[in-house]
Parts: sequence; structure tokens; C-alpha cells
Amino acid sequence: MLRVLMSIEIRNSSSGIDVESFINSASSFIADKASYKFRVVGEAKIIAIFEVKHCSAITLITSEIIRNGFCNVTCTSLTNLESWQKLLGRSNLNVQHTLSGNDFLWFEVGYYHGIPRDRFDMLWSRATQSMIHQLQQGQIGIEIFKVLGEKRLHGFTCKQPSVDWEAHLWNFQAEDKIYKSAKLVTKI
Repeated sequence: MLRVLMSIEIRNSSSGIDVESFINSASSFIADKASYKFRVVGEAKIIAIFEVKHCSAITLITSEIIRNGFCNVTCTSLTNLESWQKLLGRSNLNVQHTLSGNDFLWFEVGYYHGIPRDRFDMLWSRATQSMIHQLQQGQIGIEIFKVLGEKRLHGFTCKQPSVDWEAHLWNFQAEDKIYKSAKLVTKI
């Protein structure tokens, strides 16, 4: 299975694009082909995670979206976190992957944020253990994908309704430098 993160963002244009119509149109091209489909809060941007057997499916969707508007479409190949953990010689996570609700936090994690590798490994190990424990206890929902061939991850997490987002992130026990460009997204 090929996993792909597709980012669709309307380009700045003076032609007066109806953002909502374009977002709805792009969303309809994606339809139910994506495992996850989100709108970035406060931006003219959609992100979607696909799991396809052949890359031609992604090419077809990308072509349809580009044909219908002024947008940038970026596709990033992904793997799941378990395959990366196996390469590092760590045990399988053995957790169920589910995201429930409508509002999520999308974040990127990478080695290139001014943190030495050994410090990052220690922080990531601590944060991962905390996330897995909370996931197994039903306290959080999280889905993590590794960017193929890079030391970068994309994560999506949902929280319990009674917890605010800052407290939710605090539970990950990670430093601010690890999270890059965390954004709220809503399921569409």
C-alpha cells in the first residue's frame, strides 16, 4: 500500500476566487478516496491522507483538482510509524489507529529544529512512550506517519472533549522545539 499526504492550497490571486466553492470542489474530487480529509482552520487549504495500491490514483485526483482551479498541490510519500520503529529495532506499537471527532491537531516533527540528535531521540522516546500509553488507555487518539526517506513525521491527534488543546499537547511531554507548524484542522 502506498500512503500519500496531499496538500491542496489556493494560490494568492487577484482574480477573486471563491475560496469556499473551491474548497468544496476539491473536497468532492477527493470524495471518499482518502483515509482522512481535513480543512486547515483559518487557511484556504485541504490536506488528505490516501492509501492506494498504485500511484495512478493519486495522479488522477491531482490532475482533476489542478484542472479546476488556481491551487498548489503537493504530494508527500509516507510510511506508517510501525515500519519506522521496526527499522530502529524497537518493538511494534501494537495499537489501534483511530481518530474520532471533527477537530484535530496536525503537527510535523523533525530532526532539524535545533536539537542535537541524541537529545531529540531521548525526547522522542519519552513522548512516544507517553503517547502510546495514553492511546492504549483511550485518553487520546493519534495517527503518525513518517515521511518516506526523511527524518520527519506528520501527526494527527484528537483530544477528549473536556481537555483543551494546550493541556492535550502538554500530555505528550515534549519540548516546543519538536513541534513545527502545529495547526488545527477539521474533518471534511
